[in-house]
Amino acid sequence: MDWEVILKGFGLLAFGALFVWFGIYGWRHRREERISLIEAAILKAGKENEPLPFNRWDRMTAYVQPVLLLIFGPLMILGGVAVLSLLGE
Repeated sequence: MDWEVILKGFGLLAFGALFVWFGIYGWRHRREERISLIEAAILKAGKENEPLPFNRWDRMTAYVQPVLLLIFGPLMILGGVAVLSLLGE
């Protein structure tokens, strides 16, 4: 039973750290135009050279997604620390 709680605590810590890392990386590179792997595969299969231009939705998500990652990452780390600290009681 305790190993399940330990696994959940370390899982929260790991995913929280991953979210923080992705948030920092996304915030640093938010102005770069990049395409997803799915869009690249579709372009390759369709023999097209240029991806579609960014629209307002793409530009908005380039700012919102890193902010959400930087909010929920530390919360997950805090949750993992809380779960692991309650384990000893």
